[in-house]
Amino acid sequence: MRETDWTPSEDEIEWTRTNLEPLEVGGVWAPHGLEYERIGDTSLRLISIENHEGTREAHARVCKVLDALEWTVDDDSVERITNQPSNDSLADQHRAEMERIQSIVSGWTCPNEECGTHLTEFNLELCEWTNHGDHEFLNPDTGETGSAERWLAHIQCPNCDTEVPMNPLDYGYLAGEDLFYTWRISDTECLRVLTREGTVELIDSGKIGIALGSRIRDMDIPPHMQGTYCVLEKLDEEE
Repeated sequence: MRETDWTPSEDEIEWTRTNLEPLEVGGVWAPHGLEYERIGDTSLRLISIENHEGTREAHARVCKVLDALEWTVDDDSVERITNQPSNDSLADQHRAEMERIQSIVSGWTCPNEECGTHLTEFNLELCEWTNHGDHEFLNPDTGETGSAERWLAHIQCPNCDTEVPMNPLDYGYLAGEDLFYTWRISDTECLRVLTREGTVELIDSGKIGIALGSRIRDMDIPPHMQGTYCVLEKLDEEE
């Protein structure tokens, strides 16, 4: 295993815990450029890694986090070491990757061992986006570190009320694009991102949408919503 001087924060350890606990034995966890299979109660096996300096550093950091969680990882029998895909194959690989990810997230369950409700059964519309402040991150393509806000999408189990904080992309895979780009700003209102066609239609009809920056109504705006053009909708109104 590659060595690293990086030390994980408590938030990074907890974020990893929330990704692993719902994973069933035989399930796959796939952070960028890496793919792990859960092979036991507290053990993973590295099954795929991109042949890239940044990805090797990312794996070393995952190992440190797993050590803090008292999990083990077998990285001696990697099945696939892949190179960066060519431009010609990117579209096909993206479709295959999305299908693979969808099959994975459909098996995620509530981290409460006494519950077991699938996350697909949660009311995913009731998502609370929370800014957890600046955290260091690793760019897997360059191997360089930087700092950025860490946002998590918090959803709640309808059966046991366990709160599950999710990585934004994982929530997007689980909830789908429409919900990912719909942000509840209160109990009665939401902002929904318009497509290019929807924006043209809105402007042609003489109506005005809302262009989002970084804050609105004294609230931080989730990064994936920033720079978009939206409509404000009442939650009890049909689209």
